[in-house]
Amino acid sequence: MATRLKRIVLALSVVAAMSLAANSFAAIKVLFNGVGSSAAFNAMALAAGAPSGGGGQVCGANNWTETKGGLGHDNRESTISDVSGNVWVIWNGTATGTGTTQVCAYLNIDSVVGNRLYFARWLNAGVNSGAGVLNPNGFTCTSPPAGNNLVPLLPLDVALPTSVCNAIFGQVFNAGMSDIRPEDALWATTRALTAIPTPAKWCPTCGLGYGPGPVGQTILSTFSSKSAQVVDFAISGNDPITGEPVPGWITSNVGSQILLVLVNSTDTSSAGLGNAAFNNVDRFVLGKTYEGVLTRTRDLIPSTGLPAVPLTVLNREPLSGTFNTFEYCVPASFEQNSSQENNVNPANPGNNPLDLTAADGAVRERVIGTGEMTSEVGSITDSLGYAFFSFGNVSGITTTAKYLAVDGVDPLYASYTTGALPTCTAPCPGEVTFPNIVDGSYPIWNILRVISAAPVPTGIANLVSAAQSQVAQIPDFVPVNSLEVFRSHYTQSGVAPSNGHKARSKEAGGDVGGAVLTVQADLDNITDTGKELTSLKQ
Repeated sequence: MATRLKRIVLALSVVAAMSLAANSFAAIKVLFNGVGSSAAFNAMALAAGAPSGGGGQVCGANNWTETKGGLGHDNRESTISDVSGNVWVIWNGTATGTGTTQVCAYLNIDSVVGNRLYFARWLNAGVNSGAGVLNPNGFTCTSPPAGNNLVPLLPLDVALPTSVCNAIFGQVFNAGMSDIRPEDALWATTRALTAIPTPAKWCPTCGLGYGPGPVGQTILSTFSSKSAQVVDFAISGNDPITGEPVPGWITSNVGSQILLVLVNSTDTSSAGLGNAAFNNVDRFVLGKTYEGVLTRTRDLIPSTGLPAVPLTVLNREPLSGTFNTFEYCVPASFEQNSSQENNVNPANPGNNPLDLTAADGAVRERVIGTGEMTSEVGSITDSLGYAFFSFGNVSGITTTAKYLAVDGVDPLYASYTTGALPTCTAPCPGEVTFPNIVDGSYPIWNILRVISAAPVPTGIANLVSAAQSQVAQIPDFVPVNSLEVFRSHYTQSGVAPSNGHKARSKEAGGDVGGAVLTVQADLDNITDTGKELTSLKQ
């Protein structure tokens, strides 16, 4: 009873403070305060702002970005660490804040933590208490830093006005950005918190040993101070920490994000990944490489007589939507039934941060976030990694890395040439065309979603629409309405599947790694049987 009373008092005090803040900056409306997917950070900024060559300017023409400038705060438990990430803020009116009436922001972390910060909210008398909040990291709104120009195709940053800063920082997240569905994000958390089986084994449904929950261990980067803490949350029913009811929600599909298999291209020797012979990798070979079974560059291609050159295999954190898309499309697929966390036990030395060395000198190491993945692939000779494509995501490694076809299928163009990463001087319509995503033949992709209240707030709906339109000028992904295929949904986190194609049904269940089928096939099956093609996995 005392704990419940303390929560109510805390909630009322937070609500009162937020009310005062809202009254102080009533003229500036928060259209979008998003948190999550590092892969979508650039694409959503282009929809919100004014890219060179034109843009919808849903939020405004002024932008400010900062490296690790934002904190995601979860107040459900004192042992939950704040999560730092890159942040962009975009506003209308003048650059100095005169005439500003609206503002948008995005905190770049990862999909699963973004889901958690969105859902980790408990209600008192129907009022959100502010458990998931965007806070400034290391500065006050009276003296914000100058900005770091983190979104390549936006204009140069301008100074963040105090009025705009005060209007957005301290506000509850109203949107979760995710490369995977909330059901899959919750499963990723459950899996990470669950103990590794005894005797130890690693499989698509096996625990990864970062518990116990609800507040588990922190997954560490091999290369930096970046980390990802595993913390439980709920998408329905009651929150596992506070016991309070979880608000209703809905997802808006933006488009298909394409996961590239990347290699460092600086070693052009006969067995160097920069050699033109390294242009394709079979999915089963790729899976075995990420399991730690195959460890040499020559293992990636059919070859004889090549020298033994050890690989550096870069692995994302299990709370990443990128990780889970790769995981369930490649090593943990129905066909391969393994995991890229194979033989990784966080309780063992060299496992957290991940730094495992094979007998031939090959290493498996951990990166946190898309930016760290691309940076390390671009700098480590004969390294192998993966990341969702956008021009901004790969802009820093166009001279030191390339992408590979998978199973002989190119992810960006109709056919593979050199694997050179494309660049965009905006606008650049048609720079990449994604035909093998549209028809479903490339195997590693998933849908970017925006999680929000239902019905979708107007500002968020407008931003989703702008993102889908913006790709005609800066083609970072395939808008969902251009896809001829979908991934079959299946029961995940206790939620029954629905592909969303049946009349009056909404999308539900997991779909990461779901079998790729044509939309027409699902519609035909509904006509023939009254049922969708669900519960099928790749």
